[in-house]
Amino acid sequence: MSSDTKELSSLITQCDKEPIHLLGKIQNHGFMVILDRSGTIKFLSENASAFINKSTDELIGASFWNLLDRSLVHSIKGAQSQAIILGKASYLYSVSVPFSNNTFDLCVHQSDGYLVLEFEYSESSRKFESVIEALMIQMTMFSELDELYSGLAQSVRIATGFDRVMVYQFLADGSGEVIAESTSGEMTPFLGLRYPASDIPRQARQLYKKNLIRTISDVHGETHELLGRDENKARHVDLSLSRLRAVSEVHIQYLKNMGVGASMSISLIVEGELWGLIACHHNSPKVVPSRLVSQLELFAEMFSLELSRRLVTERIRVSEQANSTFARVLSNFSHGGSITNAIVEQLALLKTLIDIDGVGCIFSGEYTRAGSALDEESILRLTAILKRLPEEEIHQFDSLADCGGDFSGGKVAGVLALKISSQPMDYIFLFRNSVVEQVTWAGNPEKRVEQKGEEKILTPRASFDKWIEYNEFKSIPWTTLDIERAKSIRLGVMELTIRHLHEKEALQREAKKRLELLIGELNHRVRNILNLVSAIIGQTSQHKKDINEFVSSLSSRISALALGHDQLTHASYNSIHFRQLLNNELKAYMVNESSFHIEGPEIKLKPYAVTPIVLVFHEMITNAAKYGALSATSNDGRVSITWELNNKGCKIFWEELGGPPLHSLGEDSFGMTVIKSVIPHELKGRAEIKPTITGLTAEFFIPSKYIELEDVYLIDEQNEGNNRTIKANNIEAPKPLSSAFIVEDNLLISLDLKKHLKKMGLEQIEIFGDIASVRAALAKSRPSMMFLDVHLGHENTFQLGGEIAKLSIPFIFITGYGAAIVLPDELKDVTVLTKPVDTDLLKQSIEAFGFEV
Repeated sequence: MSSDTKELSSLITQCDKEPIHLLGKIQNHGFMVILDRSGTIKFLSENASAFINKSTDELIGASFWNLLDRSLVHSIKGAQSQAIILGKASYLYSVSVPFSNNTFDLCVHQSDGYLVLEFEYSESSRKFESVIEALMIQMTMFSELDELYSGLAQSVRIATGFDRVMVYQFLADGSGEVIAESTSGEMTPFLGLRYPASDIPRQARQLYKKNLIRTISDVHGETHELLGRDENKARHVDLSLSRLRAVSEVHIQYLKNMGVGASMSISLIVEGELWGLIACHHNSPKVVPSRLVSQLELFAEMFSLELSRRLVTERIRVSEQANSTFARVLSNFSHGGSITNAIVEQLALLKTLIDIDGVGCIFSGEYTRAGSALDEESILRLTAILKRLPEEEIHQFDSLADCGGDFSGGKVAGVLALKISSQPMDYIFLFRNSVVEQVTWAGNPEKRVEQKGEEKILTPRASFDKWIEYNEFKSIPWTTLDIERAKSIRLGVMELTIRHLHEKEALQREAKKRLELLIGELNHRVRNILNLVSAIIGQTSQHKKDINEFVSSLSSRISALALGHDQLTHASYNSIHFRQLLNNELKAYMVNESSFHIEGPEIKLKPYAVTPIVLVFHEMITNAAKYGALSATSNDGRVSITWELNNKGCKIFWEELGGPPLHSLGEDSFGMTVIKSVIPHELKGRAEIKPTITGLTAEFFIPSKYIELEDVYLIDEQNEGNNRTIKANNIEAPKPLSSAFIVEDNLLISLDLKKHLKKMGLEQIEIFGDIASVRAALAKSRPSMMFLDVHLGHENTFQLGGEIAKLSIPFIFITGYGAAIVLPDELKDVTVLTKPVDTDLLKQSIEAFGFEV
């Protein structure tokens, strides 16, 4: 690289770092006031006295709020809150101030710890009514993208009155091209001209994303410094969101060289990135009124969304077309041979999908090619270069010379490298031959370096006439649509071939692991079941003298276990319904359905609890059939099984009616041992069995950890007498602060307050914009707490506050007036917070009422 080239590169880098948002100057069509957090005027533009009847010395250091009436202070602080929430400037229109006979449009925004206020003379609102609607209606008339861009340029020129309006799109290399233009008769057309990336430095592009509208009202007009006690600090106030911010002298000279008197840029943001600009030029000075700027800003956001939608739709259309075509390519893979051969043999079909001259594939070190393509030696060099580059799905080159390797001497100049895998380095290459490229620039794109005193500075070019560059070592540039088609090729190959093979190997490894786990789990479960059956056999044999009785009893118990495990198997060893388990156990005894009463909420038993509960209820039902309400000695006996939930678990009640009277539980048989002991021992629950004259009664308790709750209600044990219920998915007691009403007529501010309250854990929050609606809501329900803006349009909330106080509902006033507001005597002790609300102070104020947040 030559010393001149290095010097130029260094100066361009310096230009990229120029702090154009920290110039400390403004344009001359308005004045600026900058306040600190207390409202003290820290900085003031030196031209302020040309607009107002106070001197800068009088104002700097004074309290700005004391100079205004309270309603204006309230409006400004409301706009400040909105600006903080949105992260961009807010506007107040036709504002009158005591220190001027003029009315102003006011631009309000936050800059770190400063509040920035920009004043411009106000213009009639009627001139700008329905600008957005008119522009958007125009946009709906164009179906094709080219028509849309041309219609956009023409519509914006009509709406704004600029002499030239261009749609300027950024290209992949950072340069930009005028893709549409509308001009008055005397303007030189720039349509089709390209501008180098260095024309718009990096930090300028970032400002275009932050602030969608940038205006220069008079290219030849003077600029004005920000004055203050510390003028060095004034130059460090971030004016990124400013309407009046002065611009770089290099850019001013650039516009002068172009013969422009005023300009405006409207940013177009697509998918979070700067897609392009609507660039407006005027031959003479031109001030764009604030009302029109705010309308154009909103239009820019709406049009960007519409443009995003259309670009996505176009990509989807191209992608679907590519998928359809490439499906035909992939359909030939099954005819045998290697993957590389299957791809390169279909070069003719690939050419219908994407404009290429050749194709090559390297898979597992095997390279094949067709058409105009690099040879194997060149491909090995290229893959070695690609390995050193950052991870990308697709690498694109319009010129192989840009790769850094020696690829001269062949026809191939452009390459799309589609990465299939890293291990090994598998790629599909799409090749284009070199063409004599003709690029039409707006003047010679090379920057000029001039000596100014002892330093060299970068100066903008003076000519913007067509300047044609020829390059014979490049291919036709790869377009966005080419990349979309290439992505379809890449995904198709990966999903249907390479990825399939890799996933097959992964599935085999996973299947082996699952088999090992299954065998281990099966071994564990079989051993447990064998131990349980062995214990049942041993215990049953101790109490049965007759072999037939022993076999019958043993078979029924093992069948009950088998039935329970069947249900677990059908549920894939997930939880099973308790009601279903009971019904399956009772089937053998349901000769008369009226003999059973089963009632309770829908619950599930977790797998660990199934076996113990099956054993217990099998013995309960067997005993009822042999000795109790279902026995042959009872003609109209019934069994009632009911259950209920509380926040500790599930209570199950068993009651036999109409059976033989019971005076005792009899001998301590194995069955009775199971009934009494299994649930307490295995589940750490409770079992209480009582003999009564009407039959056996029992109560079992299953801890909550073995219960899965569905859409049921639980009984709160501590409040059973009041029939108080709580939702199953909310077992813990609710937090003291359960609901809130916000009364605020500014939707953005109310939504921001709601967001802060939600972060504190409050879920039930309702927003009201007028007093009538909140009164209607209070007639139906009462919140735990309320937050009131003092002024709602043409009414205040003092009377409402008195009504709320009588209802004993805690509340806080939130207002732009802050603590200085004069409250009625009956409300003088009410807490007052100032907009924008400090989150920590809000939390402390809520806690002062005894709430937990």
